[in-house]
Amino acid sequence: MTDPIIILAIMVFFTFTTPILGYMFRRFEKYLGIWATLDFLITLIYIISTLNLSDINNPRIYRLFQSPIASSLRFDGLSLFFIVVFLIVSIVSAIHSIGYMEKDIHLTAYYTLMQLMTLGLVGLALADDIFTFFIFWEGMAISSYVLVAFRYHLDEPVEAGIKYIIMSGVGSIVILYGISFIYGVTGGLSIEAIYASIKPLISKDLYIPIIIASLFLVGFGIKAAYFPFWTWLPDAHPAAPSPISALLSGIVIKAGILGIIRFALPIIIYRGGFALPLYIIAIITMTLANLLALMQSDIKRLLAYSSIVNIGFILIGITAAGYGAVKYGIASALTHVFSHALGKGLAFLAAGGIIYAMETREIAKMEGFGRRHPVTGFALALALLSLAGMPPLPGFWSKWFLIFSALDAGLTYLAIIGVFNSVLAVIYYLWLIQRFFFAEPTEYVIKSKEVSSYIKVALILLSAFMILIGVYPSLMYDLANLGASAILNSLPK
Repeated sequence: MTDPIIILAIMVFFTFTTPILGYMFRRFEKYLGIWATLDFLITLIYIISTLNLSDINNPRIYRLFQSPIASSLRFDGLSLFFIVVFLIVSIVSAIHSIGYMEKDIHLTAYYTLMQLMTLGLVGLALADDIFTFFIFWEGMAISSYVLVAFRYHLDEPVEAGIKYIIMSGVGSIVILYGISFIYGVTGGLSIEAIYASIKPLISKDLYIPIIIASLFLVGFGIKAAYFPFWTWLPDAHPAAPSPISALLSGIVIKAGILGIIRFALPIIIYRGGFALPLYIIAIITMTLANLLALMQSDIKRLLAYSSIVNIGFILIGITAAGYGAVKYGIASALTHVFSHALGKGLAFLAAGGIIYAMETREIAKMEGFGRRHPVTGFALALALLSLAGMPPLPGFWSKWFLIFSALDAGLTYLAIIGVFNSVLAVIYYLWLIQRFFFAEPTEYVIKSKEVSSYIKVALILLSAFMILIGVYPSLMYDLANLGASAILNSLPK
């Protein structure tokens, strides 16, 4: 039986011993990335070794304390899904950081914050009540603010960090306001109490559920970075160190998706017709972000807009769930959460390898890089092909499920627009591959240094795992299906 308290205990132990080790062994603080890797790896091994599907289907509630405000944890299919995604991307990002951050200072703080951010994300997945969820949310958010602005001696990270903290802070306030509404109308904050009150509340009052769902869609939407709340993301992701960019794009923005699925979607499912705003937001998010991505000359900024596009794709599945294809829609959305975490995590880590070797983010200067640095180039090409939806990579399978979930819900036009935007994204993915592999190496590439071995190890590990998921997509979809079942099993019949 997987105990969520033990999961958190392992991560708390590693996180809070990191500054102690950094103080004791200051000369070797750059190797704290190994300690962070052990943190994430041991947690993942514990979960896999103790996993019991019968416990997943009938989750136990673990009470932390009852008074003055109840706090509890649960480990269900949705928890399992998100924790696995969070830990996989965190493992390779920690390994990558050992090489990428080797010349930076304050690395003890860096690795402590990285572990604290992942601890917050894992806590979100385990929270059984929205009070506990919000506590972990703030822990994750505050650590991510600092990591975006980690290189505070430069203007760009500081500016991006300030923009991020202001917008995300507004999102937290909106979420807190939604929590106060829920407590006011239900008298409780647990998932069980919230779900049990949805149907009676909708039958009595049409407006309160709409207000609650709207507050959550705005609050969590700022973190998820869909239209019109995405403006912080194209600045924050390029400004952050590349391993943190991989975490931000791969898993942090998915925290917003987790919040929507856990707390807003049940209201949308029961309140027919309220999925229309998501329908519109999905279309605008995909299309506008795609057009903006086509205009970028900075590789990390292009990948940042691509992340927004893929949040739009995820919204296709959530919209389909709101229009009746509940299990298929949630499962397809989660499948794309998984595939995008792998693809975009790998893309940002590969971009980090290029920036490490060349100290530039300008795409024009990177032409021919893949011919001189085949490991990094192959990893980037693999990530871009998966994001483009090329078979048999994970991105192909997740987009396939998304389109058919929309068709299953009767959303033909949304499916067509999703296919159109997928094709539109292929343009800049293939354009990047062409410039990296088929153009003559520039003088900047010729003079570039060798990519760190730690970076190469991270890229090889994530590339191999991505190929494995592409060949055996059932590993990804079955996990997503457990997450969808957890939501359905929790809702009152």
